[in-house]
Amino acid sequence: MKLYFIPFACSLATRIAVEEAELEAEFIQVLPGQLLPDGRPFSAVSPMEYVPALETGGTVLSEGTVVLTYIADLAAEGVLAPAPYTEARYQMMRWLNFVATEVHKGVFSPLMTSKSSQGARDWALGMLHKRFDLLSRQLEGQDYLIGSFSVADAYLLAVLNWCEHAGVPIKTWPVLEAWRAKMRTRPSVVRAMATEMPLLQAA
Repeated sequence: MKLYFIPFACSLATRIAVEEAELEAEFIQVLPGQLLPDGRPFSAVSPMEYVPALETGGTVLSEGTVVLTYIADLAAEGVLAPAPYTEARYQMMRWLNFVATEVHKGVFSPLMTSKSSQGARDWALGMLHKRFDLLSRQLEGQDYLIGSFSVADAYLLAVLNWCEHAGVPIKTWPVLEAWRAKMRTRPSVVRAMATEMPLLQAA
């Protein structure tokens, strides 16, 4: 299984998931604007040139939520996701998609590109409160989004890591700030972040 990543991008969630499940994977760093080590453009793997992307056998997958679900299904049952066809599984999918659409794309994407206008940034910050309030209510008094660790938590952590860089005042939501701090002590997260931090600093 080959996983394509950019250090501390949303693809960090896939590394956390692989670490958590003790799976084997080859991680290939994507350098924007450069060819992959095998000489192909990254668009040959991920048409939109987004990470994470995954290759294994004849399977090529892009889109972060799909890649994370695939990894969850490779893991032992209950390690990264509840069992299929259960209410808990669908709740996990709900939060996985909420992080992808409402938080990652809806809030952080406009804040983290130099191509955004000030109006777009103001709009994204205006969207922030309702979404972070909802996450805070969900995490109040519990450690994980659905009661046990899942790929949705890995994705949310990867996104919340961007707060300071994006100018998002996470201290306004002490539940989220405390949750992020606790998640950063989880062994799989510690290993994943320790692996990617030198790569980020060297980029």
